[in-house]
Amino acid sequence: MKFVILIMILSLAFNITGQTIQRAEGLAPRQTENSKPNSPAIGTEAPTFSLPDLQQKYVALRDFCGPKLNKPWINKTKQVVVLSFFATYCIPCLKEIPHLEKLESNFNGQPVKFLLVNVGEEEAKIKEFLSGNSVKLDILHDRYSKIAEKYDALSLPRLYVIDKEGIVRKEQKGFSDPEQFEVDLTRLLNDLLK
Repeated sequence: MKFVILIMILSLAFNITGQTIQRAEGLAPRQTENSKPNSPAIGTEAPTFSLPDLQQKYVALRDFCGPKLNKPWINKTKQVVVLSFFATYCIPCLKEIPHLEKLESNFNGQPVKFLLVNVGEEEAKIKEFLSGNSVKLDILHDRYSKIAEKYDALSLPRLYVIDKEGIVRKEQKGFSDPEQFEVDLTRLLNDLLK
């Protein structure tokens, strides 16, 4: 009986020690298949944020959408927000950007705001990229990847569509079929603008 109790105590001690080592090494405990600790679910409120653009002017999600706008004297109309997380080294991201620009052009004059969020790169790297590439969309700088973590956008590209009330209506990981991407996004944006 003492032997069984001793084994149970050692087993418990090993389990606690293993969890402590995982946390000390910065490893998260194992997650279940369905757990997504940071990803905002479709139908839930999008995490708020404020990030600088490349001119060091801060832009907030609530400037465009949500229950109450931050600056209603500047943006009088709530907008649908298309938020795409990217990096200059990410080839699928670079393939997605021209299609986002085409959609922005198609929705010109309508209450839709397209924002690119650069994840984890130095500002100089972004400006170097822009010197060789014409990108017309507004770029926000998430230098320390804090907002990307809120949106579980650590694999890129990651796209979110947020309605006028600040609710997540679409999440897309990666980019593969440009034609279907444009069709699906156009349909969703048209529905959200009704």
